[in-house]
Amino acid sequence: MSTIRAQYLQQLWDLLAPVPEGLRKEWMYDYEEHFRMAAAQGRSDAEAASELGDPRQIARELLLGYRVEEAARSGRISSVSRAVFTTVSMGFFNLIFVLGPYVALLAVIVSLWAVVAALGISSLYAIYEGLFGEAFNRVQGAFIAMTLIGLSMLAGAGMKVVTRGFMRMTVNYLKFNSRIIGGRAK
Repeated sequence: MSTIRAQYLQQLWDLLAPVPEGLRKEWMYDYEEHFRMAAAQGRSDAEAASELGDPRQIARELLLGYRVEEAARSGRISSVSRAVFTTVSMGFFNLIFVLGPYVALLAVIVSLWAVVAALGISSLYAIYEGLFGEAFNRVQGAFIAMTLIGLSMLAGAGMKVVTRGFMRMTVNYLKFNSRIIGGRAK
């Protein structure tokens, strides 16, 4: 194996370190095969490496696809966030059109979850005020507390749906964006 091929493949292997080894080996097989086919056709390893392009760009695109699929599978906000930050690393355009809206919408969702928590916690204050305060009596305190708990539960159920929708929408946008970056937009 020539040094050009070895260096190219080693650099790509190292750049794909965040990917599980099995998947990384599968991907690397394709690139090794490209070098083997080029040699069989009488082309040099330098030509084969030139055809493939910069291994850093290849790794960024592969990692983007991996992160987006991981986010789609897991449905966890941490996976979606990793996919967003991987997309942002692909260029300035993504910094503005991916990270900005994502952070803004995430802040809105976190704020709405804080409202849900505040409704639940305020029911404890209503109970306390009904038992020990002078603002209203026990019956009124219990009624207000039940109302606040009910509102908190309804808002929490609604926010669960909104949060899942936000994550799905983000993953779908990231898939679209990665197709554009990879030149496969339809």
